[in-house]
Amino acid sequence: MKYIALDHEITPSEITIKDNTQLGVIIHIEDSNGLILLQKRGAKARDEIGLLEEIGGKVEKTDNSFKEAIIRELKEEIGTEALIDISNSIGIMHVKKNLINWTFIIYYGEYKGGKLKIMEPDKCDGLFFMTYEEIMASSVVTKACKFLIENVKKKQILF
Repeated sequence: MKYIALDHEITPSEITIKDNTQLGVIIHIEDSNGLILLQKRGAKARDEIGLLEEIGGKVEKTDNSFKEAIIRELKEEIGTEALIDISNSIGIMHVKKNLINWTFIIYYGEYKGGKLKIMEPDKCDGLFFMTYEEIMASSVVTKACKFLIENVKKKQILF
């Protein structure tokens, strides 16, 4: 796994995708108390079934930007009633999952309130706010998720 911090909104022209690489987006969401939002992967999730990860997904050909992709993923996964301020991209993470090399564009989100709704109950078994310490001690949070959270925590996020 590798994480590279960014200081600007990254564009598709800055990313080189090699064979057997998928491009995705992930958002690290915290509330005003510093609790981190994770989702439990459901039976029909692509991978990591039964484990906890941050919200994200594959960038689609119809997405005009990475930010548009993460906004779409949020709507698909938690609906439109949650109020989340979204930063520009804050990093890039490379990770190998099930023989696929993933390049994820990372965003930071601040949960301001509103209803979190499970929009894909076959792919998500629950949404949980957890402390950093609970996440790092948990056996059901993926190694990639822990790696990402550690790297996000090293940087101060400014809107």
